[in-house]
Amino acid sequence: MEFSLRYPSHIIFGEHKVRELGQQTKVFGTKSLIVTGKNSMEKSGILREIADDLEYYGIKHYVFDGIYGEPDTEMVDQVRRMIEEEKIDFVVGLGGGSALDVAKAAAGLYGQNLPTAEYLNQRPFEYQGIPFVAIPTTAGTGSEITLNAVLYHPELGNKNSLAHPGFQSKCSIVDPVLTYSMAPEITAMTGMDALTHAVESYTSKMANPVTMAMAGKAISLIAEGLPMAVKDGSDKMARSKMALGSMMAALAFAQTGVGVAHAISHPLGALFHIPHGLANAILLPTVIDYNDRCCHHQYVEIEKMLGIQKRFGDFVRDLLMLLPIPQTLTAAGYIKGKEEELIRKTFTSRSLSKNPRLVQEDDVMDILQHCL
Repeated sequence: MEFSLRYPSHIIFGEHKVRELGQQTKVFGTKSLIVTGKNSMEKSGILREIADDLEYYGIKHYVFDGIYGEPDTEMVDQVRRMIEEEKIDFVVGLGGGSALDVAKAAAGLYGQNLPTAEYLNQRPFEYQGIPFVAIPTTAGTGSEITLNAVLYHPELGNKNSLAHPGFQSKCSIVDPVLTYSMAPEITAMTGMDALTHAVESYTSKMANPVTMAMAGKAISLIAEGLPMAVKDGSDKMARSKMALGSMMAALAFAQTGVGVAHAISHPLGALFHIPHGLANAILLPTVIDYNDRCCHHQYVEIEKMLGIQKRFGDFVRDLLMLLPIPQTLTAAGYIKGKEEELIRKTFTSRSLSKNPRLVQEDDVMDILQHCL
């Protein structure tokens, strides 16, 4: 047995731990840039709290609040220009996966001369980046752990992953309190994204005993916590389980990669603007059924962990029906007629190589048909 593990240098988990931001980042310099969404962080008071903490430690802060919808290369270029103009020492990503991915990419591409879009095709570059600090306010994307940023190319209509070992956060603060204000539908989508990470990591060709232990625990936490968090967003125990489950799922899939659900969900987002977590939620039960012939014993292990008497795919279907989100791709915005392009984009994904079952073009069509 052989495997290799790589993790970020520092993860801080717990309620109100966001108050440690200044203490943890003062070693990075005296100028910070907070990358976040336009309204939610300001309205909730989180942005002000973070800014005050940075100022207490003598760290000047700037704010880029232009994050909305899917993260794209143009947003990253805007942040990169701001980093250069203000001579920023480190970048703080505050928000969901979009804010974190833009912050991560901008910090990681510091010192590079070409537009961000040029690096989406795996163009090599010598890393010169500045520190990236992650503060997630959703429980699902795992971007606080991973070394990649998934970005949309507006001109080409593609979503691709930009990755480098240096992109990993120097410090990740996972504070469940920051997720309390999430709406039920966002809680559901991000939570199902985290569950998909955990399931696809558990069954990945690259799985090992360490990742399977983390992914298995993540599945248990999310299966228990997600319905409760959707029902009552102020349920501290449910929010804590979701934050921990999401983080553990990310720790697992950062090592193993994901599978066919993610390979399909990215072009669904690019072509039909279906939110990533929602696409994964709808695809996951069918993908579980599809992969069953190659990893049946892993699903039986999960069924035993959860203490359920039904097949795991049916369990996930039942869970999905409890959530306030569309149950089919058609309801989510899928329109027939772009299947050829969708399949072509699916097969550009490196995730397919980690899927336990070899995927053919006809298989992708079958999965889509079952999800319409």
